[in-house]
Amino acid sequence: MLADLRYAIRTLVRAPGFAITAILALALGIGANTTIFSAVNSILFHPAGVSEPQRIVALRVRYGDMQMANIGNSVMDFKDAREQTSVFSAVAVTSDGSFNYATPDAPVRLEGAQVSYRWFDVFGARPMIGRVFAEEEDQPDANHVVVLSYGTWRHFFGGDRSVVDRTIELNQLPYRVIGVMPPEFHFPARAEVWVPLGIKPSAFVADNRHNQFLDMYARLQPGVSFERAQIATKAIVDRVLQTEDSKGYGKASKWALFAMPYLEFTSGDLRGPMYVLLGAVGFVLLIACSNIAGLLLARASGRAREVAVRAALGAGRWRLVRQMLVESGVLAFAGGLLGIAAGYSGIRLLMALAPQSIAQGLVVSLDQRVMLFAIGVTVAAGLAFGIAPAWQLATASGITGLREGGRSGTASRSRQRTRSLLVMAELAIALVLLAGAGLFLRSLTRLQMVDTGFDPRRVSSAHASLVSSRYKDQAQRSQFIRTTVDRLSTMPGIESAAAIIPLPFSDPSWGASFSIEGRAQLPDEPGPHGNVRYISPNYFSTMGIRIVSGRAFTGQDISPESPVAIIDELLAAQYWPNQNPVGAHMRFGSRQPWATIVGVVGAVRHTELAGVSKKGTYYFPIYEKTPDVVSFVVRGPQGNQAIRAAVGAVDSLEPVYDVKPMEERVAESLGPRRFAVTLLGGFALIALLMAAIGIYGVISYGVTLRTHEIGIRMALGAERAQVMRLVLLQALRLAAAGVAVGLVGSAILGRLVSTQLYQTSRFDPATFAATTGVLLGAALLASYLPARRAMKVDPMIALRYE
Repeated sequence: MLADLRYAIRTLVRAPGFAITAILALALGIGANTTIFSAVNSILFHPAGVSEPQRIVALRVRYGDMQMANIGNSVMDFKDAREQTSVFSAVAVTSDGSFNYATPDAPVRLEGAQVSYRWFDVFGARPMIGRVFAEEEDQPDANHVVVLSYGTWRHFFGGDRSVVDRTIELNQLPYRVIGVMPPEFHFPARAEVWVPLGIKPSAFVADNRHNQFLDMYARLQPGVSFERAQIATKAIVDRVLQTEDSKGYGKASKWALFAMPYLEFTSGDLRGPMYVLLGAVGFVLLIACSNIAGLLLARASGRAREVAVRAALGAGRWRLVRQMLVESGVLAFAGGLLGIAAGYSGIRLLMALAPQSIAQGLVVSLDQRVMLFAIGVTVAAGLAFGIAPAWQLATASGITGLREGGRSGTASRSRQRTRSLLVMAELAIALVLLAGAGLFLRSLTRLQMVDTGFDPRRVSSAHASLVSSRYKDQAQRSQFIRTTVDRLSTMPGIESAAAIIPLPFSDPSWGASFSIEGRAQLPDEPGPHGNVRYISPNYFSTMGIRIVSGRAFTGQDISPESPVAIIDELLAAQYWPNQNPVGAHMRFGSRQPWATIVGVVGAVRHTELAGVSKKGTYYFPIYEKTPDVVSFVVRGPQGNQAIRAAVGAVDSLEPVYDVKPMEERVAESLGPRRFAVTLLGGFALIALLMAAIGIYGVISYGVTLRTHEIGIRMALGAERAQVMRLVLLQALRLAAAGVAVGLVGSAILGRLVSTQLYQTSRFDPATFAATTGVLLGAALLASYLPARRAMKVDPMIALRYE
């Protein structure tokens, strides 16, 4: 084996062009696979900082009759799950909780998570410094302790390990730092600090069963299966529904608690695209292996005499095969090392290209699993491109090999047919990738054309947080918002300004049930339900939302005794079909007064462009109920600076954060899709380039084999154009065969990814025609240079050609 290794290295050194080409092609394929697998591993299989993720489940709620298939939990769900100690070793919940932190330069906003005390136990995470929460700290008025994320610790505290036990101010209240988490733990991904949730004991009452505002996770006991967790949640549902009477809200709305695997829940819509990308880079590696195999076959023609002589001197078939495999192994080893290095660089490029919604909190690295994958891919690739050429060369007869330089060229033509089959496979794979990229690109293009229901152009937006210690009541909050909006409206260049909660394409939707005056609810009817928004006057004009009927809110719509509401077209069509709802009455909560509907507005997409919204929205004046966080929108140039200036003038201690144009927010909603299309398109272009190189090699070598024949044709009167047409037709036949197989593969791929497409047929004719044209054009372009060389053959020289 050592002798074979030394001989293989000497042989490759004598053919540097071949060796460099093969190693670079292999490194590209292995590097791309390593990069994408590292992301897949971190997102779908082994997220960084989480111990045994397969033992974690997300506990969720659905309402079968209310278009809510997967939402958060209530405190009563949390109580019931904690009691399942035989199934769950730890259960914890989280709720949003961001904080204002005063730095020496300016106040900043820290994204936080309020969590119950077993939170870190659920994920098997341990602090890098200090400790995490104790049970007695997860109580109201005792929860003023904080755990910092690694990034917050480094950025705001300079990595000072003595920060533990230091008191800092969050929302102008003292919090004691008790720990710092390691850099790999980021859950929730946005969290910069964690504080105890501190749920009041009085909240654990039956009336709060359907008040969902928590996200709940649980760790399974050792040896307990996911199916056992499903049985446990089903038992909770049965018990809860049995304790309700026949008119219970849970039964009427088809409420249920259910379990999801943690990895499935956190990957969400990324699962499908990530598998598509992993398959795409696998195809790229296949094309690279096919190209290398073709190069080996071409090179074997020059080594036929050598192999024949060795066989004549007594070398057995296995001895010859082993020598060829060792050479392939050397190529694979060099390509693998370079590919792993390329994979490391590819990870950095991947994270730079990834949208914030994916990159936030994601740790992608070349860990042990990724390295084992890269080694496995390298070995598989070496066998894939090495076995067929080695076997074909070793099984050629000695006599044929000794005649290889003769004019028959039988063995060379046999290898040429094998190379042609490899190139057809490359073309077919390239077409599949091109078609897949084309389908996703067409889907993305149609998504970008979706009407949001508002005009995001020239609209800026930002958030501000109203610290509860300084804005303790509704009047103070309303005054802050009113003063800020009035100041914005009078600034030069600002056409209009308004406030809203929650902001479209930024915050999650708020959904709630409501009642309609004069309309009785049947026992089996869950009641009306919709998205709820709180807005200030001029919001619709600022956002460019059309008024269908009635009017918008005015500055006089602030009376708690005579509240008003506005609904959108979807809600009107669903609950007031074939009638004008203006003047009708609705209310949010049984203890609230009836609100008069004063207007109907156009439907707005609040969170995503894909899909068809089936749930309507109703709006209330923001001055009646202002939450802790408020968002401002302004129409006009320099809107970002205007919001910062206006808020700073009203309250210099109030941080303004997440400042960006609305167009950017809408575009970011398509970030994961655009990211997938970019990567898939890049891999498709790489595959097309490799396939073009492959067909160039086949046609070029075919011209070399047929030089004698071409000379005879030209000596007998063949025109140069006829010779070119002869060569191009050979390339076209190869391309046509590859296209035929590729179209079948593209149709299968379209069927597999149909759920990822928006208003795009999985057999889209325009996409398939365009990608086929691109592939055929690339094939003809790649074969043009060999065709020109054939056209310039001198008949006298060709007739003497060996």
